[in-house]
Amino acid sequence: MGNDLGGTPEGKDPSMFNVISGTSMSCPHVSGIAAVVKSHNPSFGPSEIKSAIMTTGSNRYYCPNQTTPFDYGAGEMSPTAPLQPGLVYETTTVDYLNFLCYHGYNTTTIKLIAKSIPPNFACPNNSSPDLISDINYPSISVKLGKEQSRNVSRTLTNVATGDGNSTYTLSTSIGGKGVNVHVSPSQLKFTKSGQKLTYYATFSTMAGSSVEGDVFGAITWSSDKFKVRTPFVVSSS
Repeated sequence: MGNDLGGTPEGKDPSMFNVISGTSMSCPHVSGIAAVVKSHNPSFGPSEIKSAIMTTGSNRYYCPNQTTPFDYGAGEMSPTAPLQPGLVYETTTVDYLNFLCYHGYNTTTIKLIAKSIPPNFACPNNSSPDLISDINYPSISVKLGKEQSRNVSRTLTNVATGDGNSTYTLSTSIGGKGVNVHVSPSQLKFTKSGQKLTYYATFSTMAGSSVEGDVFGAITWSSDKFKVRTPFVVSSS
């Protein structure tokens, strides 16, 4: 940005260029990484690209006492790890249509909003905001009251190159009190590329306890080559 006098020493000509930083600068960074991911994985759609970027993010540089995932999202992006994410979450068109259903829109209104809808699509009869947690997204958000539990499921697709044989082992982390998370199964064994496997997570408050504020954590699946991290937050209802 030329002729910017801000910060120009007295008696000096303004610089022809100016460095701009801030949250808006994340957009070109994400766009660039997304383009590289797409070039290395031509079959990836938007949701697979987003999943690859989110699940390979790192939060190791953030101070847990001063920031939360509400500040930094899934973490710091890597320009190389998303090129081979190992596993991805595929969020389908129906997932997004159901998101509108769960928010209270009816099928007639959704047909006015959406450009294309699968034949015979209709909102689930039991639509409610609580079901948003079940959308196959690379992060999880649930609300719990005192001594409540909530079950959610996620489906992962094996996108590793080669013969596709791989075993992923579960690990969980949680940074708060009063909340338990149980994930089943404890291993995901893939036998071919493109295979989909589902896991189930149960979030619950401990006996006599309520959620205090927002409790953050992560569900991580690790193989000998890849690490797929899914952040979650449990909030009080």
